[in-house]
Amino acid sequence: MRYGVYTKSFGEYGSPKVLRDLAIASEEHGWDGFFVWDLLSAPTYEPPVADPWVALAAIAQATSRIFIGPMVVPLPRRRPAKLALEAGTLQELSDGRLILGLGTGAGWDYTRFGESARRKELAERLDDGAELLHKFLAGDPVEHAGKYYRATDVRMPASDVPIWTSGFWPRTGPVRGARDATGLFPQIRDEADDFRLPTIDELATIRADFEKAGGRPHADIAIWSPSEAGAPNAETATQYEEAGVTWWFQDGSEIPPTELHRRITTGPPT
Repeated sequence: MRYGVYTKSFGEYGSPKVLRDLAIASEEHGWDGFFVWDLLSAPTYEPPVADPWVALAAIAQATSRIFIGPMVVPLPRRRPAKLALEAGTLQELSDGRLILGLGTGAGWDYTRFGESARRKELAERLDDGAELLHKFLAGDPVEHAGKYYRATDVRMPASDVPIWTSGFWPRTGPVRGARDATGLFPQIRDEADDFRLPTIDELATIRADFEKAGGRPHADIAIWSPSEAGAPNAETATQYEEAGVTWWFQDGSEIPPTELHRRITTGPPT
């Protein structure tokens, strides 16, 4: 099991300096990764908002060991070619520590800019864009004629970037963007629409669905417990590790940076 810190990039966390310093503390106190949200706007918070790629570049320069990455990039509102260049550049800058999470993102990040947030369309754009992104990162000449994205005689620099996908369970359709993905970051809500951990029994189904949709066997599975739950105890962590979970994130979305820093300094629950 690896342990990461997972936090938003707006409000009190909207300063790249705050994110950088939290990442430095994470590395100093034995954590394995530091991951940030990727949002443009939201109805429930005030600026500032930090661009995740600029913040992660600063973090890459200030750290040397921990994995880093956006968790997750809303691929349907991005251009795959630009994302491939950003990912490849950050992977080189970090000496191979980038993990790139993909998802569909929040609906308001589309509708507030006059774009469609229809769920079916976003899911299809994620599948099409993820396929093209894999081709770009492979470094070979690309010819792609998808429903939403096209590329003709394009060649990007090759870069070995682990790509994870993320989605909500339970669901009726296949896992989106899963083909050739090396990891999965499942999201589950309870009856009150709050986030919760998957159960041990649910994990087997989640992994099976991921692999059926084209995800790689033995892929990483990352889970996170809400801020109020805190870190897992050793017994719980062992149970999830035996069920196939490889990453556990400490969430910082509902607590101030000072409290997250305090939790970071206590170290991961090894």
